Parts: sequence; structure tokens; C-alpha cells
Amino acid sequence: MSKSDLGLRRVAPAVWWYGLSILSVAICTAVTFPLQDFGVRVSLFFPAVLLATWFGGTGPGLFAVLLSTLSINFFFTEPFFAFEFSVRDVPTTVAFLFSALVISSWSSARKRNENRLRKSESELRQARNELEAKVEERTAKLSRANEELHREIIERENAEQKLRHSEAFLTEGQRISHTGSWSWNVSSGKVAWSEEHFRIFGFDPDNTDPSFQLFLEKVHPEDRLFIERSLNEAVRQRTGFDIEFRIALADGSIKYVQEVGRPGLGPSGEVDSYTGTTVDISERKRGEALFAGEKRLLEMIATGAALEHILNVLCQIIEEYRSGTLASVLLLRPDGVHLESIAGPSLPKGWRQEMEKLPIGPCAGSCGTAAYRGSAVIVSDIATDPLWDVPEHRAAALSHGLRASWSNPILSSEGKVLGTFCIYERETRSPNPHDLEVIEKATYLARVAIERDRAETDLRTSEEKYRDLINASPDAICVIDADGKCLLVNPAGVELAGGPESELIGSSIAETYLPEERHLFKDRVDKLKAKGSFRFERKFLRKNGEVIPVEVSLSALRGRYYQAIIRDISQRKRREALLAGENRVLEMVAKGDSLPDILDSLCRLVEEQSPDVLASILLMDPKGKQLRHGGAPNLPKTYTEAIDGAFIGPAVGSCGTAAYRGEQVIVADIATDPLWAGFRDLALSNSLRACWSTPIFSSEGKVIGTFAMYYREPRSPSPHEQDTIKHITHLAGIAIQRKLAEAARRESEAYLAEAQRLSHTGSWAWAPATGEIRYWSEETYRVLGFDLDAGPPRIERFFERLYVEDQVRVRELFESAAREKADFETDYRIVHPAGAIKNIHAVGHPVCDETGQLAEFVGTVIDITESKR
Repeated sequence: MSKSDLGLRRVAPAVWWYGLSILSVAICTAVTFPLQDFGVRVSLFFPAVLLATWFGGTGPGLFAVLLSTLSINFFFTEPFFAFEFSVRDVPTTVAFLFSALVISSWSSARKRNENRLRKSESELRQARNELEAKVEERTAKLSRANEELHREIIERENAEQKLRHSEAFLTEGQRISHTGSWSWNVSSGKVAWSEEHFRIFGFDPDNTDPSFQLFLEKVHPEDRLFIERSLNEAVRQRTGFDIEFRIALADGSIKYVQEVGRPGLGPSGEVDSYTGTTVDISERKRGEALFAGEKRLLEMIATGAALEHILNVLCQIIEEYRSGTLASVLLLRPDGVHLESIAGPSLPKGWRQEMEKLPIGPCAGSCGTAAYRGSAVIVSDIATDPLWDVPEHRAAALSHGLRASWSNPILSSEGKVLGTFCIYERETRSPNPHDLEVIEKATYLARVAIERDRAETDLRTSEEKYRDLINASPDAICVIDADGKCLLVNPAGVELAGGPESELIGSSIAETYLPEERHLFKDRVDKLKAKGSFRFERKFLRKNGEVIPVEVSLSALRGRYYQAIIRDISQRKRREALLAGENRVLEMVAKGDSLPDILDSLCRLVEEQSPDVLASILLMDPKGKQLRHGGAPNLPKTYTEAIDGAFIGPAVGSCGTAAYRGEQVIVADIATDPLWAGFRDLALSNSLRACWSTPIFSSEGKVIGTFAMYYREPRSPSPHEQDTIKHITHLAGIAIQRKLAEAARRESEAYLAEAQRLSHTGSWAWAPATGEIRYWSEETYRVLGFDLDAGPPRIERFFERLYVEDQVRVRELFESAAREKADFETDYRIVHPAGAIKNIHAVGHPVCDETGQLAEFVGTVIDITESKR
């Protein structure tokens, strides 16, 4: 046997005895946990010390003393779960040491007397059995403790599961909204990110350790300094922040994000941390980019940029908006058979040449078919679609990696095919509604660009044609130089300015600005020179001093000249104001405002449209003979009081005559018109010189009032004013009819209530499905003896009030009628609260909904007590 084998044999028992020390102390620690008394806890460690010493000797015994002392100090003395030795630990340690030494001496004696102890083997066996019994007892206690611990673990797992569900909902919500959350400890620099935050920044949550430095590394280099300055400023100012910036992902793509942070202040009042959210706004930015691109294209179109350049820019805008897309524009050649590739910046040159070879037709790929049909063609899989049956055409597309093709014909304003706009995909797929919307918008822009280019081409062929075009324009068109002087103006511009063409040529366009807005002219000229074109609205000062709203489109022409298209938008502004006023009035009608307030509002609306007008609305009395004051907020009070109650007739001013005739009456000059003979002095004394009155009709064609427009100068209505009269008269009719209907309804309800009271007849409605009594008239409350203020009772309450002998019969009658959806008629007695007994005759009728289901019963109750007597 080798020396190493001998060494191992000597070491092995020692290791087992030290292991016994550890195991015995661990068991005592576990068994002691459920006990509360400290003395009992300490005493339970003596077996561990004794056991280790008895079997292992002095070394394992002392080791058990050390472990027991440490365990008691750590687990069962305050502070718990921490080592803190004091004088109070000495007695326990000494007791353990003493026990260990005593047992050690006994162990030594045991070894010296081993032969003698063998004789007492039976006694030792008995002691071992007792020890095993105690161990079993302690094991049972430990098992019970383990069961309690197991229950606690299950409860904790349930709580953790609920927490995980909640976190899952939050995570899913963040994923759907592309919103990540984060926290940042300013002092330590530590950060925490949600899963969606990791995804937004292109990181794997399972394999990435988040840090502030990692965040900064992902920020676009051009935005990094801005971010650092913004965050430092927020910390210094102790404020939150809301910033937008770009991040650069590993695949080279760029994302736009919006980050919002709210500060957490420490005890010193300084910012200690930030928590916030990060939202991926790339889609919004792409939408803004699409809008900006559209604006840019329109500006290019307005400034006369080359058509090929415009259409290539259009394709680039679409390709940038929809990553992975290839866009193309084809124009139909003059032969009407072949297409010419004018734009397709990302398409392979070979494919563009291939498209030009194939004539249009019913199965000529996506673009050729769309141009042939004059309608959109959606091909989700080029490899299988029968529209791509021309072998060389399909093969060429597939060889260039094209798998799907969606083509839309570009139709002129006359409906003629100008070409096609097409989107290619490198994967088989179908467009979603948003894709179709983008295609429609791109097609529209392409159409505008193509038509504008062709129009400009036609215009360049002849100066005379250009003259004819601008002269025929309903909008004012003016060509100005770099200093803003007018060089050319069309007839619409002359009419708009209100002066002869000779005065306009050479004058500054700034003269058409209001004095207080003239400073804007230079800024707009500078902006025009910088941008080439833009559009805005302003106030236009005519030669006669009249100010009208206009929309101006400025664009650069060749050389140092600029074109201004000025559109009079007075009519549009008036219509917008009229529409807004109409909505206000309709809201007043819907809310139930008083009729005088509604009519005054209508009059003010008219007066806002034309500052010189004084509006009036008169109401026809119920007899149809007199006109009463309805609304006239700005007519002289002496005048409105004088005409209030005037009888209608064939020559009673404008309003009385219009109501009498049932047709519009236009009096351009009150001073001379015979219709005003009886009211002329009254009108002229109040400076009223013209009055146009229009009858207001009900839906049945009956005159219910008049609407009048007064002026302080003789004049006749313009088409615009006639349109205003039509709108206001219609609105007034709605308001007046609504109020008349409400008054009639209230009067009818009053008559019905009085009739029911006189005949002792009440009406009711009952829903059998819910037992709810939906309606009782006032007379029903009186007849049946219930409190009106308390509202309809439940049906059970009604049955309880019936005379005892009638309760069962009436209840069964009601239930049978509801079950069979049948009419019923019966007499019963009911007991009033004061004890009086009334005889009632009741009639009920079922009402069913459109599906045939019983909705409710309606009926009447009649007090027949007197007739019974």
C-alpha cells in the first residue's frame, strides 16, 4: 500500500467527523427556528456539540462549539442576521467549551476503556435508539416547518405570477405603442430600461447591460452634443425635459425618438434621478417628411423645375418613406402604345429598358396593363400572376429581384392616360390601405407635375398663348421684378386692384398692403428669393380703400422675375364665417335657447357678413294677420316698437307685403317705392333707405315670419346677398318651427292633462320584462292614490295596494297578457293611503319591437267609483 493511500485513509475519518459537526449544528439551527424562547434555543445546540465531541473528539467538538456560537449570534440574537459579539455571548461559549472538554475527556476515557464498553453494547444500542427517536421527533418538527415554508413559497409564487402578468400587460402596451420606460440615477450614472426601450435602441434585453454611456453611443453623432447639453441643463435647472433626437442602429438605419423625463429630487433639493419614457416617433417623422416632400414637390412644380427631376424626387420621397420600396414613373409615348421610363432612381437600368420594350395590353405586366385598362393593377406575386405571362418580361423582373408590383395609371384631368406610377417590392406581398393611399397621393402629384410641365411647354411655344391664358384666369396674376415693381398684370388683377392698368404697371406691390402690414412685404420678398415659391394669405388694399382678404401664391420665374397669383377669398371667408355662425345658431336651437336670443344671433350673423346691413326678423301671429317683433338687435328701438304688431297687406312696407304675398319683396329705395307709403316717414326718420324682405315658411308652406335686410343707402341685393338671405331664412324657419312645435306640444300636453283630470282617466306604460312602470300621467297618480313627487312605483307596490280579493286575479291577468302578448280589460279595486276604496276600469295593449318581442304595455285607468254607486 502506498503512502498516499495511507494518508487518505487517515484524513477520511477526520473529514467525516468535521462534516458531522457542520451537519449537527445545521440541524439544530433548523430545528430551533420555530422556537421562541432563547434559553430553549441555546440548549438545543448542546446535542450538536456533544455529538460532534463524542464521536469526533476534541477537534470536531471545538469546531461544533465555534459553529454553534456563530449560528446563535447570527440568527437568534439582535441584530438578527448579522455578526456582533458582546459579553452576553461569553456564558454560552464557555458552556459549550466546557461541555466539549468534558465530553472530550469522556471520549478519551471511552477509547481507553473501549474493551470494557463493548461489554455494554446493549446499553449503547439502547442509547442510540433513544437518540434516533429524538432525531425522528426533531425531523417531524422540521418537516412541519418545511410544509409551512412550502405554503409561503406557493403564496409568493402566486404573487410573483400576478406581478408577471401585470408586467406582461405593461410590456405589451409599450410594445404596441412603441413606448419604452427608463430610469437614470444622476449621481451614480446607473440606468434601467424596459424591454421596449431595449428594442427601440436595437439591443437584446437578455444580452445587454444598460448604461448611460451605451445610450449616448446610440445617439446620432450630430445630436449627441445637443443631448448632453440638454440633460446637463435640465439637471442644473432641476427641471424635466422633453426632447426629440435621432439614434443610429447597428444596421445603419436611423430612428427618431422623443424622450420625456421627470426629475426626482433628493433631500438636498438637487436632482437625484430621472424617470421617463422614450417613444419611437419614426413613423410620425416619416409622415412629416412625406408632407414636407409633398410641399417641396408642389414648390418645384410651381417654380417650373424640370419634369424628370420632379418625378425622380417624387420616387425618392416614396422610397424614403417606405423603406425597401422601389418607385417608378412611366410616361405614355405619343404613339399611345409604348411606355417611357422617365423616373426610377433605384430601379436597375436593365429593367427600365425592358419596360420600354413591351407595348401596353391586357397582359403586359402591371404598368402595361394599368395603362391599357386605365385602372389600378395590383400584382402580389410576379412569379405566378397571369398578367405577367410574357415569359421574357417575367424572367427579367425576377432576375432583378422584383417580386411584387402595384401600378396606378396617371390620368389627366380629362381622364386620359398620361403614364403610370408603380411601386415594386422585393418580397411577395399585397398593399395595405395606407400603401394604397400613398400610391394615390404620389399618382396625384405625378399628374400635377406632368400636366403642369405640359402646360408650361405649351405656354413657352407662344407668348400670345401665355397672354391668353393669364388674361382668362379668374385669379389676379401679376409679374413683379426683384424690387417688387409690377411689370405685367392680367385683367383680373386690374379688377382686383380697382385702378387702370397704366397706373399699376411700374407701381410697387407694397402699395396693396395695409400701412401697418407693409413691413411684411420685404420679409416675403426675401423669403421668395431664398425659397423660390411659397403661399400665404393677407389683406389686399384696393385703390378705393376697400380691404379684401386674398390668398397669394408666389413663385420664381426665369431670370429675376416672380409671379404672384392673387385669389380673392372674400367669398370663401364669408362662407366660412356664415357656416360657423350657422353652427352656433343650430347649437342654440339644439340646447333650447330662447327664440329671441336665437333670432338676435341670426341677425348679428348677417350683420357680421355685411357691415352696412341692419337685419330684422318678424314673427307671424297665430291668426296669420299681424307681424310681431322677433329679433333686430341694431335697428332703432323707436322703429321696431312702431312696426311691432303691424297688419300684413298688399302695400304694408317690405315685410307686411312679403308676408301677405308669400314671396320676396325687394325695395331698393324706400323714398320712392309705393309699398312704403304708410311707413315711409317712419323709415326715413330712422335713416332707413332700402329694405329687402323674404317670407319665412314652415315645412307645410305656411308663412311664419319674415326676414329683412335694411340699408341706409338705396341699393339692390347682389347674388351673394341673395345667397345669404336664403341661408338665414332657412335657419330662421328651423328655429321658429322648433319653438312653435315646442309650444304646441306643451299646449297639447296641458289639454291632455286637463281632459284626463275632468274624465278621471289616466294613462300608463309598463315593461313586463323588468317590472318597471315607465310612465304614469298625473291623473293616474290621483286615480290610483300614489304620490306624484315620488315617481312611478314598482309593479309589486301597485299589486300590494289592490284590494285583497282582487290581488291574485289581477296579477294573473297581467302575467297572462304579458305571456300571450294580448290586450286585456278588467275592473279592480284599489285602496288609497287614507283607506278609501276606488273602483278602477283598466285597459292594456301590448307594444312589440321590430323583432316581435314584447317591449311594453300601454293603457288607461278610469275611476268608475261613482258609476258603481
